[in-house]
Amino acid sequence: MRNIKKILQTLFILALFLTGTGNVVYADISLTIRDGNTKIFEGAVPLQATGTIDLNDNTGTSHSIDAQSVLSLINDADILSADFSISDLEYYSSFGSLYLKCITGTIMGEKCDNWQYTVNNTYPGIGMDQKVLSDGENVYLYFGPQYKITLNSNSITISDTLTATAQEYDYQNDAWIMRTGVTVGLTQPNPENPWTPTEIQTAAVDANSEANFSSIPEGSYNVGIKEDFYFPTETLTVTAAPASDTGSSSSSSSSGSRKNKNTGSVLGIETKVKFDLEKAFESIILQQKENGSFGENLYTDWTAIALAGGNYQNQTIKLIKYFTESKFEDGHLTDYERHAMALMALGLNPYNTNNENYIKKITDSFDGKQFGDTNQDNDDIFALIILQNAGFTQSDKIIADDISFILNRQKENGSWDENIDMTGAGMQAIAFFNQNEWVANALVKAREFLKQNQKNDGGWGNVSSTAWAIGGIWALSEKPENWIKNDNTPLDYLAINQDTDGGIKNLPAGEEGESLQNKIWETAYAITALSGKTWNQIMQKFEKLEEESISPPIEKKMPTKITAKEATPKKQKINSENLPSQNTATVINAITENKEEILPIKKGWFRNLLEKIFNIF
Repeated sequence: MRNIKKILQTLFILALFLTGTGNVVYADISLTIRDGNTKIFEGAVPLQATGTIDLNDNTGTSHSIDAQSVLSLINDADILSADFSISDLEYYSSFGSLYLKCITGTIMGEKCDNWQYTVNNTYPGIGMDQKVLSDGENVYLYFGPQYKITLNSNSITISDTLTATAQEYDYQNDAWIMRTGVTVGLTQPNPENPWTPTEIQTAAVDANSEANFSSIPEGSYNVGIKEDFYFPTETLTVTAAPASDTGSSSSSSSSGSRKNKNTGSVLGIETKVKFDLEKAFESIILQQKENGSFGENLYTDWTAIALAGGNYQNQTIKLIKYFTESKFEDGHLTDYERHAMALMALGLNPYNTNNENYIKKITDSFDGKQFGDTNQDNDDIFALIILQNAGFTQSDKIIADDISFILNRQKENGSWDENIDMTGAGMQAIAFFNQNEWVANALVKAREFLKQNQKNDGGWGNVSSTAWAIGGIWALSEKPENWIKNDNTPLDYLAINQDTDGGIKNLPAGEEGESLQNKIWETAYAITALSGKTWNQIMQKFEKLEEESISPPIEKKMPTKITAKEATPKKQKINSENLPSQNTATVINAITENKEEILPIKKGWFRNLLEKIFNIF
């Protein structure tokens, strides 16, 4: 790569000589690219002559842009520098514009979805491909938000005072500075209009950029800047003040009257904490992005399955719009399976959503006996879950063979992969076929494995495994509240792991669950488990496309993701030394493997340069 870039640098300089005679000479543009305290690029880049260049988006489609635009300048800097590259360009037809999604640096790695730029210390407010530069201007490109708000605490009581500080990023010095002249607001979602939240309290910042709030009612809030249309925001949870009489039985829960909203399920004895399902929904819908997603594909897909059982129409509509307008590029079999489950949960056709046939992607991986990787069974389990909802039946050879493969993979102790998560998933996959004696016996053995491994707190070691185990319990047509261990049920376990904001609690530093995104999918798992339905029951049914010819391919066309670190360490199947500490409830999630990327193709001036060189002769 470095040698190629050296050649391109030489050709770039040569282009200046070849095109300089008889043409207008343009002054260099000063360009700085940074990520925090790391400057990725700093230097002068020649401004191209007037005209257009061609750039490819991440689908390989070519787009013509102004040769003197900011995006063209960054493209030229990419060619000149070995320290970074544009790794993802997206095209939005609704805006007729290219979006610089990701840049990959040799030091920082890949950074996506938050690149800001200024020209002469001014934010242009238009796309980088639409902002045309002039001689000698200064361009600054940096990763991260332009503004932010910080709170003295994200969790307070009604008797506490909240202090919110407005800050602005000084990108030239990598520092956050005071921001004045703005109003801070405490808001809650507006069910009538998700774009205009309901203001609960507002206050102007003082000379120190601070706004103070007191006597805030109990509840969950988003705190942001009104002038920024409340984006981005910080979450705030306000709870009742601690009761003075700690001996009172009425103080056994700090959730106040909200806990009574979670009706319809019995969570142990009456004095135990109850899981607030409504609050859990609220905690994840607050994380929905402007484009309708919930971040990366894996978090968006699992949240879609959870939302399918809720009553949040506006958020679901935004998510459906995102699914129908966005290309799904992950490319691994288990990614396609997870995404198909999400589509079907929302009622979107897996045979044709956004011109993609996800069922065919799954069936194309069938080798005549099983799906995907012969050494794994997670891809086979999820293929069975999806296909039985896509019109396939046991009379289809592909289904009969898959069932046989899955049953043969079951361990003597009743588990799949010596693992709680995959055992729960396997039970959901085969339960529909329980009229078969082999399947019925497998379910009995799997049930016993879960029973033997249930812990005294009612759960199975963590929220993810517990949620997937509950899915297996529903597949048996049993109720998790009847699975009692040491006077605790699986529902009790989920309840004690619910945080004050409604989401699942983060674990101590260094353990799984530290990030907000992990919190999103763990909360989505819990919501799905508490829906009273299996994945099969959440997903809608679709008719099989008879014209699809499903035959074993000569070779497999897509890689399959391996399972993550297994919950039972005695018989791990993969080397997990370099994996983060996580559960195999993530088996269908996005564990990184090497995959070919469609990089933006650098065209335009270079292509014209080659034409000029060869025209000389």
